[in-house]
Amino acid sequence: MIAFVLVLIVVGGLILFLIREQFSGADFEHSIVGVWFNEHLNIRILMYDVDSVFQGSIVWADSLNHSILGTRVVENLKVGFFNICKGTYVDPVTAKEYDVRLQMKGKSTMKLTAFHKNTHDVAFAQEWKLLKS
Repeated sequence: MIAFVLVLIVVGGLILFLIREQFSGADFEHSIVGVWFNEHLNIRILMYDVDSVFQGSIVWADSLNHSILGTRVVENLKVGFFNICKGTYVDPVTAKEYDVRLQMKGKSTMKLTAFHKNTHDVAFAQEWKLLKS
């Protein structure tokens, strides 16, 4: 009888965790959408979603980077467990593709970590800030 109660408590806790994770995921997805600027302040990226798959395109660039305006730099970004996003980052200058992981660090900062394709070797990391309206 005690084993049954313990199993029931564990299963109930797991169900509550998964339900909470699902609903917090919707809020998290909403926090990704917006205009972000990179840590060098030379480009701004519009993050948007299509059926919960996120894309990011350059919507503003300084005069030195004006030729990359409109380039998609984040592709097929999907939110996973614990609100860790995985997808592809395309370097706007070289067109080299990287596996990417995005994590929110507060409401207005996200950390982008790019890995060499199909490896766990970090190519670079950046922090992007949300542009305040």
